[in-house]
Amino acid sequence: EGTLHLAISEPRIENINLRGNTKIKNKVIMRELRMKKGDIFNKNAASRSIQRVYNTGYFEDVNVRLLPGQRNPKDVIVEIDVTEQKTGSVTIGAGYSDSDGLVGILGLAETNLRGTGDKANISWEFGGNTDTNKNYIFSYTHPYLNDAGDSIGFNIFDRESEYDDYNEKGDSVAEYDRRTNGFNITYGRVRSEYVSDYVTLETKRTKYTDYDSGYNYRDWQNDPSLPSKYRNYLDNNFGRTNSMTWSHVFDNRDNVYDPTKGKRLSFTGTWAGHGMGGDFDYFKFIAENRLYYKVGRAHVIAVRLMGGIATGDMPYNDLFTLGGADNLRGYEDDEFRGNKMYEATVEYRYPIAKKIQGVVFTDLGNAWGGVENIPWYHENNKLHYSGGLGFRITTPIGPIRLDYAVGQDGGKFHFSFGGKF
Repeated sequence: EGTLHLAISEPRIENINLRGNTKIKNKVIMRELRMKKGDIFNKNAASRSIQRVYNTGYFEDVNVRLLPGQRNPKDVIVEIDVTEQKTGSVTIGAGYSDSDGLVGILGLAETNLRGTGDKANISWEFGGNTDTNKNYIFSYTHPYLNDAGDSIGFNIFDRESEYDDYNEKGDSVAEYDRRTNGFNITYGRVRSEYVSDYVTLETKRTKYTDYDSGYNYRDWQNDPSLPSKYRNYLDNNFGRTNSMTWSHVFDNRDNVYDPTKGKRLSFTGTWAGHGMGGDFDYFKFIAENRLYYKVGRAHVIAVRLMGGIATGDMPYNDLFTLGGADNLRGYEDDEFRGNKMYEATVEYRYPIAKKIQGVVFTDLGNAWGGVENIPWYHENNKLHYSGGLGFRITTPIGPIRLDYAVGQDGGKFHFSFGGKF
């Protein structure tokens, strides 16, 4: 009679089997999955599930196989095979310099505590000439408070180290010991698959502890011949800051450690003082967009755009900073400061060998404004730029970044730990 009958059979997930995990508990993997037993099998949900499992950082490799159902051959059994990687590390080291003397380092870190997914880290420095027995950081994060994936974590820190202040030309004008102590607590709220909010409450205190060379800010306090901004420099730039920070993040990157596509867009606002106590009152806002484009099989173009503005009574250490390994390479660390900032980075990333990646990059940006209480710093709104080459090396103790950049004042080599943006 001219009627075409189509029989449609939608395969359901008969079961989900996990293989290869010996330390990591099954629930840690299962809570990352965007599919469950009894669901109609969906390729996109399966792909996203594997991304989420890999992004936990607990596994070297994650693979999925689809097997025919045992009760109904038209259904599927999803088999997820994982290869665990080491999630704990112990750091023992020592160093010597004329300024600090002999310094020891001890660190313990575990990103998957007892197979639960909790993260704990403690590091301690001792010895030296800067009372570094006080140098410690302790942090703990519980990534799953509920089925929605909300998280909570805290940091306790007390660190003292030698620090350099640079003028706008990149010349060191003061070398001194600075101590920072305090704690913070962060609550993360999952809004949707790719959207989360984070609220951080923090109290910290910065203190000028000892003079090494260059300007002696303590001498300025007792010199009546100097203008008030010199005499009050320590009070204007060292003290207690109580703040609340809110961040709104959209992140659909395919791999948070080595993204090849997707983007991460974030808006962050900080409210310091203004009824929260402390010595400083200001508001600070930052917007950042990271974009990733896959070129061919394994080449990636990565773009980062940032901008920020702040108002109020801000200390020197809380101003926006540019310069160094993390944003404007080819310049000194934190060489440019201000209450306004913009920055852009473009990187072309390409594989060289297993666990080694090459990078060609260019950076540009500036920070200016709000430096009235810094008498030795003369702001400018000139665009600063640089370009260079680098390598990314994956090691047992974490990723290492090696970059050489040429800026307007010459070339500079940067060595740092940590992942890519």
